[in-house]
Amino acid sequence: MSDSVHGRLPSLKGFITRPPSPALAAYVQRFWWVEGDGSQTFDEQMLHPDGGSGVIFNFAEPLNFDGTQCSLRTLIAGPQLASARLQLVGQVRMMGVRFHPGMGDAVFGIGLDELAGFHDASWPRLGFAHLIDQLAELKRDAQQAVVERELLRRLSASQARRTPVQQLLAQIAAEGGRARLTDLLQSVPLGQRQLERLFRHQVGMTPKQFSRIQRVALVRNQLRTGQPLLDTALACGYSDQAHFIHDFKRVVGMTPGQYRLRAKNS
Repeated sequence: MSDSVHGRLPSLKGFITRPPSPALAAYVQRFWWVEGDGSQTFDEQMLHPDGGSGVIFNFAEPLNFDGTQCSLRTLIAGPQLASARLQLVGQVRMMGVRFHPGMGDAVFGIGLDELAGFHDASWPRLGFAHLIDQLAELKRDAQQAVVERELLRRLSASQARRTPVQQLLAQIAAEGGRARLTDLLQSVPLGQRQLERLFRHQVGMTPKQFSRIQRVALVRNQLRTGQPLLDTALACGYSDQAHFIHDFKRVVGMTPGQYRLRAKNS
């Protein structure tokens, strides 16, 4: 899968990750933890979309997303269509689990097209909030074990129902969003309208939107190499610079040139 907020790990002191158990590897990218005290200064983190989703358990002070304080202790991080900004202040103690694109709906029991952005995980249909007090008292190994048991209990969806979407998702990701969607849709043994409806339900966005964020992630990787912007645009499958800049700004919130300067300075 292409680079993302969780693919290229945040540059935070106290941030660690662990892989899931083999039984969950097809669904879970990783488990992660962040800890720090009020004396630390945390840089603002850019949370770039990757098509994935996750759950965040916050055991300390409220989080700040795009300048808005979030006091929820348990959050569902649904699929993003644009980059967000996270600012951590004061006492920080969090745990999270990140799902592969297209896998969150099997865990949440709700279509990801209803979960874009950040949501309260105490919704009756989601039901993760009951874990927060138990997890707060445990160490990392025990926390992961508790969450893994909960995830395995939830994974009862039929794989046959999920196969066509997973096939299309894998093809888009393998091409870094550069392949023609019309060609990919024709290669999947399901009607286009039905496939797009299932894709929105399982992934939380349309195939076109997922393709866009995959290609923009590819651009972000290329920009860090320092090659000229036009060469980057062509390498990532853009036929004109206007489309290249429009897509990038729509997802990341800044132009490719501004992003490259920010990456160089940081």
